Amino acid sequence: MPSEIRSILYASDLRPQSSFVLQHALTWASRFQAKVHVVTVTLPWNALPYEEFISSHDLDEIQHAARRNAATQLRRQIDEFDRDHPERGIQQLLGSLTVLEGEPWNKILEQAKHALADLIVMGSRGHNALGEFWLGSVAHRVTMKSDIPIVLVPTEH
Repeated sequence: MPSEIRSILYASDLRPQSSFVLQHALTWASRFQAKVHVVTVTLPWNALPYEEFISSHDLDEIQHAARRNAATQLRRQIDEFDRDHPERGIQQLLGSLTVLEGEPWNKILEQAKHALADLIVMGSRGHNALGEFWLGSVAHRVTMKSDIPIVLVPTEH
């Protein structure tokens, strides 16, 4: 772990449990007086198996709506946390909110480099070995590919 943490990337999957992960990111940020950069990633429209049934224009509209909805959910998550925990001073610790499109693990790593993150904080659902084999794991891939320290917060027990 770096001795000085100035920038933290918090990767949110927008699930209800992600506010628990946000709490951990803010704890680290408070401890080091670091900025928290928040990111969530939507899948690209070509990752969806619908292009035979829906026009590319309609798919673009769907993807635009998905990004807009993700940004709204992300902002709502931050605002609700701030309302419920005003003592945490999230607005002073917040560096940026970003919604990206692409392969989540790759976009998280790209955003970490862009934000000059010294630490990545993200949730982990804890797939078993079979689930991880079939479904993959964003947290696992980020952990394997990152040269930045990572805090994984278990979100399902």
